[in-house]
Amino acid sequence: MDPGSRIHSITQGLNKEQLAAVTSEHEGPVLVLAGAGCGKTSVLTRRIAFCACTRCDRESILALTFTRKAAGEMAERVARLDGMTPAHKMPLITTFHGFGLRVLKDTVGGTRNFERLGYEKEPELLPERYRLEMLAQCCSKDERRALGVDLVKLDNHICTLSVFPQKLSKLSSQRMQVLESISNRLREQKRAENRWEFSDMITETLRIFEMNEEITGHYQQKFRAILVDEFQDTNPLQIHLLRKLLCKSNTLFAVGDDDQAIYGFRGADIGPIMNFETCFPGANIYKLQTNYRSIPKVLNAANRIFKEKPKQLRKVLRSGKYSAEESRQFPGPSKRMFKTQEDMVSWIHARACCIAAQYEIPVCKMALLFRTNQTLEWTKERYATPGIADEELPVFSTIHGAKGLEFPVVFLCDLEEGVFPNYRLRKSQKIRTWGDVFKRFVLQKKPPPPECDIDEETRLFYVGVTRAEKILYLLSCAQKYEHGRRKKYGASRFLRLV
Repeated sequence: MDPGSRIHSITQGLNKEQLAAVTSEHEGPVLVLAGAGCGKTSVLTRRIAFCACTRCDRESILALTFTRKAAGEMAERVARLDGMTPAHKMPLITTFHGFGLRVLKDTVGGTRNFERLGYEKEPELLPERYRLEMLAQCCSKDERRALGVDLVKLDNHICTLSVFPQKLSKLSSQRMQVLESISNRLREQKRAENRWEFSDMITETLRIFEMNEEITGHYQQKFRAILVDEFQDTNPLQIHLLRKLLCKSNTLFAVGDDDQAIYGFRGADIGPIMNFETCFPGANIYKLQTNYRSIPKVLNAANRIFKEKPKQLRKVLRSGKYSAEESRQFPGPSKRMFKTQEDMVSWIHARACCIAAQYEIPVCKMALLFRTNQTLEWTKERYATPGIADEELPVFSTIHGAKGLEFPVVFLCDLEEGVFPNYRLRKSQKIRTWGDVFKRFVLQKKPPPPECDIDEETRLFYVGVTRAEKILYLLSCAQKYEHGRRKKYGASRFLRLV
């Protein structure tokens, strides 16, 4: 097949936004801001094939993602595209950690890279259960006491130190020195026992790059096209790795959605996607805003969540699947407030059965999404009464667990202030006068406490809303169980956004 025919086949069926991104001739960095349900994986896989057809050899293409499952699915989709049969060498599609491991095992200039770090032979993976034992050997009780942490918290601090040290800025310089000393001892102990961990795959690769510019240049020349999936989930260490790999002779093509950045608690940093042109000068930004998942009524609700966002990054989703006429048969997003969780569970069960009969949507295709595992488990136990068939059970999931999925009907639960957005509620005073009523009203308008990342909580709410294809319910309870006791809650501030 000639190149022209291959390009036509690769790009067939793409909308104008997708086509512009896939066929971009921009020589500098490219960011594709892909709205929920707008076909980001299709754009990324076709861009890989487009690069193989027009820019470089297949083995000069590196695509990075975050899970082995995502990497495997992406590789399968690329292999199915015309001209990309596995008969020849395929692009390297792997995780960030998988790429680091590959580099560490590589031989460059007659020397295996891990040998440059002081390992005499290829290290074995350190079992997770043994990590804390090794860490205990590398520090004293006095040091842990000086840091004010137990062994588990110390382990978390060391992980943060290697990935996102800025998050430890509150530590005094003296405590930071203690922490760095323990971290260095742990690294030397692993080396002495010929062990490494998944977290070392990137840190040790960076160490090699910083030790030897020739090796860095080798990988810069080897990969002419570098693509990144879910760019909003990168952490500072991964961004550092990307910068090391980039040079004048290769390109970066990143796909992500800043509105779906929900893994800050794992160390992900939204900064690089929000400030892409600053992080990667000379960049072009494309937007995907045609949604192939939800009816217009759901998309209108989702668009209202970020209506105050700066225009440069704001995406306005429109349906590429349903017309306004087709969506009229479905109700718009609906809010429901319940006195108790028991009332909510009874209503959901009845409503799900009613929807199944009216719209011929099986209950097992519907989803109940939660902010917390505690509410999920409580609800699941009371919904699954004895004798209920599997086809009568909906999907139960946290919103984090449902990211990337879609359901014709979504019951979005936990919409109480303090639960979603999630933070510890301060003990409120009793209401005795009209003045107290006013104070309580004003109090709800105040910002959440500092320990709440309200921006990430808002993005999590957006992810929950955009899981719905046709019908969306937003549910709140005035009373909920917490550690076996009933607790009173007010409605979430998020209910005012849609």
